[in-house]
Amino acid sequence: MADLPAAQDRSSELQQQVQAAFAVQHPLAIQGSGSRAGFGLSPSRQYLQQQPLAVAAHRGVIDYQPDELVIRARAGTRLVELEHLLASHGQRFAADIPVPSAESTLGGAVASGWDGPGRSLGVSLRDTVLGCRLINGRGDIVHFGGQVMKNVAGYDLSRLQVGALGTLGVILDVALRLAPLPETQVSRCFAVQPDEVDSWWRRSKELRPLLSASCYHRGRLQLRLSGRTAALEDLLPALGGEASDFDWQALRNLRGDFFNGRQLACLYVPPRSRVDIEQGEVLLDWEGARLWVKDGDHQQLQHTAKAANGFLRVLRGDGAAPLLPAEHWHRRLRGALDPAGILNPAIFREQFTAAGGR
Repeated sequence: MADLPAAQDRSSELQQQVQAAFAVQHPLAIQGSGSRAGFGLSPSRQYLQQQPLAVAAHRGVIDYQPDELVIRARAGTRLVELEHLLASHGQRFAADIPVPSAESTLGGAVASGWDGPGRSLGVSLRDTVLGCRLINGRGDIVHFGGQVMKNVAGYDLSRLQVGALGTLGVILDVALRLAPLPETQVSRCFAVQPDEVDSWWRRSKELRPLLSASCYHRGRLQLRLSGRTAALEDLLPALGGEASDFDWQALRNLRGDFFNGRQLACLYVPPRSRVDIEQGEVLLDWEGARLWVKDGDHQQLQHTAKAANGFLRVLRGDGAAPLLPAEHWHRRLRGALDPAGILNPAIFREQFTAAGGR
């Protein structure tokens, strides 16, 4: 086995801090590396009068079984370290997990719940979480799931941590499903008019399972193909297009000029929906089911998303706020896991207020 990242188990220390906060009903602000703070994942300053709970130092791989395609690591473990370890065994995360910076952690990835451009052609991060260990709002360490794939009845509480932003518990460690690295990966680029994009999304079904990501921006359709070398050699001559050096990691990690605007929002709509964006610059991925909009009118985008039976997430600019699940059942889960409401209450309160609550 390759060298593992340096391990530091801070479980007891973190548990004691949560227990102390619960005893006096003092709110805690869970803090990781902060690499996602610039994308609408931090509450506004008016809610930041909370005691910090730093989890980034709780790190290290607990168990890695290459033959079983499973890894379990602590929340503060850096994603780049894990990617390096997995690559040394010819493996990768089964999900396309964004890595906004070299400091980005596994716990931050799970808590924020992001998925990269390969989501529509693979599996989501939520679907690759096999189990987790966390501290609930009472200061108890609890376990959910395991390290094997199996059917479960009722709520799968380990997967519900994905995208919960720490409001359902302080994540200590996570077990994730892995996948082999593709033998070959290439990109092809096509000049496509806006009114032709829909036909390309339909055509993309014929390219599966070799198609691993797609993106449309400024009249250029980018396709990423991954798999066996022989299979790609058979496909590429008939597919056509130009060889491309498109930076898929920059798209996955929300880096580059497009994502540097003062206003940044994302529309999620049903696959192959026809959505007209009147303002701002647009980039499509997930076969058109996810639309990134730079410098658009967020109020107008909200109406557009609703009309398309989708929803809007504002990551930067007017209306930026953390995105949590449906308020009604999320409240009930919090009541069971964090009865005093001390874990990241600012994030939950701000989201509820933005939705029209009190």
